[in-house]
Amino acid sequence: ALGYWPDPIIGDTTPGLKTRNYGLLVTNAETGATSRPGVYAGGDDVTGPDLVVTAMVAGRKAANAIDSYLKSLEN
Repeated sequence: ALGYWPDPIIGDTTPGLKTRNYGLLVTNAETGATSRPGVYAGGDDVTGPDLVVTAMVAGRKAANAIDSYLKSLEN
């Protein structure tokens, strides 16, 4: 798999979404949560060009966190 850098317009046009070098999104390493509530990210948008396996792990972590987040909204 070939990795890519994120499009910097994502951070530039999304209020409350923190970015760092090269437009990479700032996330919680365990959950993939961004600085914007309810928004999660992983893969190349967080790490920059990397292996697909890294993105898969981030996706699994984010899926669990999203499930917990949505369940918390029900209460």
